[in-house]
Amino acid sequence: MIKLEQLVHAIQSAVVGANDALQGQAAAFLDRFFIAAPASSVEDDKENLAQDTLRPRCVTMEYPTETADGIQTLNVSVPLIAMVPIVHSRIEEVIFRSSLDVQQDEDGDVTVSFVPHPSKGGLFRRDSTHATSTEIEIRIRGDETPDGLRKIVEGYTRALRAQIPG
Repeated sequence: MIKLEQLVHAIQSAVVGANDALQGQAAAFLDRFFIAAPASSVEDDKENLAQDTLRPRCVTMEYPTETADGIQTLNVSVPLIAMVPIVHSRIEEVIFRSSLDVQQDEDGDVTVSFVPHPSKGGLFRRDSTHATSTEIEIRIRGDETPDGLRKIVEGYTRALRAQIPG
């Protein structure tokens, strides 16, 4: 037997933990596409002294361009963040279904226990009286890209376009 509040708290904690793990991907996202560089040492800028500057991870790509002398290769610095799709997820809904035995103890607390479903005995199966029928349905939805991140990606895309003639 477990108190109903403890069961609800355990389920809620599991959902919050899973959602935190999905949101933790944002930090991993920054590490994938940006490199931390030491902050400037300008004494006048006291607010930014403790902060690192993030620089985009870039690759240099050769881009063919037509000139008066014919086709030539132009080196273009490409921020990786401008080349990949950005996907964010969050848990939209969790549905927990189970057969529970509900009782009230002498203190007035509501307690629950999982009701075992009848086991299917067989020649080589052990009878299992602890098996329960529980369903958990978790719906994960793709989230909109945050406006700040969308604008950063658009800015890097514009910077990339400015390097390419035509």
